[in-house]
Amino acid sequence: MSFDFTQPVRLESVCIPKPWGQEIWYTGMEARGESRVRLGADESVPLSVWLNADANATSRGEDVLLLKILDPAPKPVTGDLYFEVHSEKREVYVVTHVDPAAWPDGIGQIRFGMNQQRRREFADDQSFRSGYLQAVQSYEKVRRAIDSGTESPFIVMQEMALRNRMESFTHQRELRIGDVVQVPTWFPHALQHGVRVVEFQTATYERLIVSFAQKVLTQDHWNTAAAVAGMSLDSGIEQPTEVITRGIERIARFDHFNVWRAGGSAGEFALPPSLPYAIVMAVGGQVRAAGLVLDAEGACLIPCAAVVNTRLQVAEGAQAFLAAPGL
Repeated sequence: MSFDFTQPVRLESVCIPKPWGQEIWYTGMEARGESRVRLGADESVPLSVWLNADANATSRGEDVLLLKILDPAPKPVTGDLYFEVHSEKREVYVVTHVDPAAWPDGIGQIRFGMNQQRRREFADDQSFRSGYLQAVQSYEKVRRAIDSGTESPFIVMQEMALRNRMESFTHQRELRIGDVVQVPTWFPHALQHGVRVVEFQTATYERLIVSFAQKVLTQDHWNTAAAVAGMSLDSGIEQPTEVITRGIERIARFDHFNVWRAGGSAGEFALPPSLPYAIVMAVGGQVRAAGLVLDAEGACLIPCAAVVNTRLQVAEGAQAFLAAPGL
């Protein structure tokens, strides 16, 4: 099978069920599912097949970053993600929808870092870590009892009280449509119910689960002790964006990749020709990458061999999010 690497290719997503909702993968490649590349009207191949057909022409041999959508259920607790940290993975979220049934005022939330007022109540940070670890471990015992089938009015009340105590150590950050959240390594975070985001991240799948208010289906244990010992206790700082040119700004700068956001005022523009590849997603309207038209939440991969000749156009009212190493 031969492929044309001189043009952008449409990415076909795969939906991955989660206890809290679903993830929609555009560049995911693992045992649970793999995204695909659309070749024609009725033909597609697994992303890994396409990338490996000519690694130099597709991505210059570099690992392709992971693009996905996090789509939590709108119900409190049920739709709240794992509170977790990453030792290597870097992430950036862009809020695309806040469910009005969950958040009538249009302001959602993410559990983001630790409560600084609560932190000051302890003699030092080691005491704070110890107090938080104890609170999580107390909650975990009740959580596991419920997961094993034990249920009564008393244990339900106990679960709620211990969860509230545990969560009092953490900070909630407000989120609105269009907000950008950068998640550095070792920073504890958990997107909350009913807040849909586009996520770009390094192509690593490691994580340490601090806590979760449901049964964890993907592993048989939490990683609380290791996570609490190494996690950052600082409050999250909103990182400023950088203006690239009219209508285009850099919203994330990491070692392994950067992300641009381009609006309709950017007009038609080219990408830096030195990129090994680029991933583009359309949000809120139509984006054109060379001859490929992307509707809202459509995405494409621009291979290395196509970067120099591909120009992007963003429709009025739409946004294009571009991610690539060295962008």
